[in-house]
Amino acid sequence: MLELSPLRKNKVNLADYNYQQDIENRILMSDFSTTDVEVLEEILYSSLKTTLKKLGRNLECTEDQLLNSLNSFSKCGLVQIEGEIIYVDKELRKYFEFQISRFDPHFKVDMEFMQGVLRKVPIHTLPTWYAIPRSSNNIFESIVEKYLFTPQLYQRYLSELNFGNPLINSIIEDLFSTPDFTISTSDIISKYNLKRKDFEEILLILEFNFVCSLCYKKEGDHWLEFIVPLHEWHEYLLFIQSTEVSPIEDESSIQQTSTSVFAFIEEMTEVLAKTKSDLTPVSDSPFVKKLILAQLAQDVDGKLHPTDIACRWMDMSLEDRALYLYRNPHNHILSMDAGDRAVREAEKSIKRVLNKGWIYFDDFLKGVMVPLSEKSVITLMHVGKQWKYSLPIYSEEEKVLIKATIFEWLYEPGMVITGTCEGKDCFAVTHFGRFYFQD
Repeated sequence: MLELSPLRKNKVNLADYNYQQDIENRILMSDFSTTDVEVLEEILYSSLKTTLKKLGRNLECTEDQLLNSLNSFSKCGLVQIEGEIIYVDKELRKYFEFQISRFDPHFKVDMEFMQGVLRKVPIHTLPTWYAIPRSSNNIFESIVEKYLFTPQLYQRYLSELNFGNPLINSIIEDLFSTPDFTISTSDIISKYNLKRKDFEEILLILEFNFVCSLCYKKEGDHWLEFIVPLHEWHEYLLFIQSTEVSPIEDESSIQQTSTSVFAFIEEMTEVLAKTKSDLTPVSDSPFVKKLILAQLAQDVDGKLHPTDIACRWMDMSLEDRALYLYRNPHNHILSMDAGDRAVREAEKSIKRVLNKGWIYFDDFLKGVMVPLSEKSVITLMHVGKQWKYSLPIYSEEEKVLIKATIFEWLYEPGMVITGTCEGKDCFAVTHFGRFYFQD
């Protein structure tokens, strides 16, 4: 659920353009029948001066249906009917050429559409609305860079929007709380007992604030109207939703690597304790290697000797011993050469599954979204006329790093517990791990 906080003052002022006419036209569109849309399409692709006969030639409707549609369009000034002659207003035709795309079955409230939305507003107004430099060479790209460039940036922008009207915030909450992030206009109007004019004003505000917009879906001889988020954000949210990990149902079939959360720390402690009375030969044991890395023991002529801080470490609680190892600047993953920054980024991936219980690693990997390289940084990309949040792509080496981070780096201090289930690797974040990584 989207959390909203009144931090960012909304600067969009509808009075800066002819929004009343816009609202009247949108109210007209909300009552369109399928015939109205067919007639409108024919008008938009005809010349500015045509006849009833020419207009009706390619339409599968009665003359009465045609006249009803034309009379509706004449109320907003799109057409003027003089006998058999129909005159089309040039400026309003441009307006409806843009708006009619909402009725296309493939319509998307995407970045390309939003650029068209902004063209209704005087260009000198936009820098004030969106707090961008007036010297910007490309106003729209400046808006994208400031508010939408990454999912985190856009999420923060949404959470800080302040409309001064709790009702608007409630509508946003309703939208982003639905399973498919789409909500019926009629449901919103009914729920909040809104007049159509007031509803359209709210949607204009949300549209100009890059939150959501309207689209239409055909059902029989009429149109159903829906509120949908920006397409690029909608696609990203659906990706997040589709990669939610389901916990393993039958935990009795899991073979745990160890029964103790701090098994690795406990084994390290036992090895270190033995060095006090019986010098242990240095070996390739991961416990011995970690004791040396953490400077709790040292190699003296092939024998393991405790250091001065060993006793203090052994007197610590299990949690403090674990944190000492985890935070030790000399500690690193033993199985591979991995940079500290990459490991720190990889470990953040468990934030998505803190409370999931036991999960399969392969399922978890599908939803990992941490920036390990340029290919895994999620940004709003512009290719041709298309925009989209680029989903992360990980090399095989990076996948190995992610797995080593979970099954070694976080397992050793007890932040995760690992195992196998039906021959597949699995893990669960422990209470200690949740406490440490919980925001």
